[in-house]
Amino acid sequence: MGKVISLINTTPDGFVDSQYVIADAEFHEFVHGLLANAYSVAFGKNTFELFQQIWPAILEKEGSAASQVKMAKALGGIPKIAYSSKLESTTWSNSSIAEAINPDQISRKKQDNTKDLLSIGSPGLVAAMTTLNLVDEYYFCIQPVIAGSGSVRLFDKIGLDARQPLRFVAATQLKSGVVILHYQKVG
Repeated sequence: MGKVISLINTTPDGFVDSQYVIADAEFHEFVHGLLANAYSVAFGKNTFELFQQIWPAILEKEGSAASQVKMAKALGGIPKIAYSSKLESTTWSNSSIAEAINPDQISRKKQDNTKDLLSIGSPGLVAAMTTLNLVDEYYFCIQPVIAGSGSVRLFDKIGLDARQPLRFVAATQLKSGVVILHYQKVG
């Protein structure tokens, strides 16, 4: 059975702005491990647009770091879903747009698949999927900086009917100082 997995970067004070992310070769290798078992990658509108701008361009640019080229190829080759009611089109290969999260469809995909749906970034999508009790595992990538400010905080606007307990699975420390905390939903 497949799972819904969330990979999200955050500062210790809860900001999830991309400007605070250390995405070096070691981090990219970690993400490749998650992508290897994913049938698709899910994004919210803002993260999708950011990634659509950055990753295909890496393949066009000479002198890009090998880890960036490998990530650009991996992301380009995997099916991607942008969840947005406002996004009208995409230029990124293997991409589709879904106006809304369909919990029944995602649950069926989990039942029919041995691979996972991986969300990368996309704090609004993660909050919505958490509210719908769809996320099975979280990878919180704690960035080594106190941001003090930013545009979005993780789970800033989440509305849960009840707590969703998590079980600690593992912690991975990268040389950059990023610590990745892996949790599974209990129950």
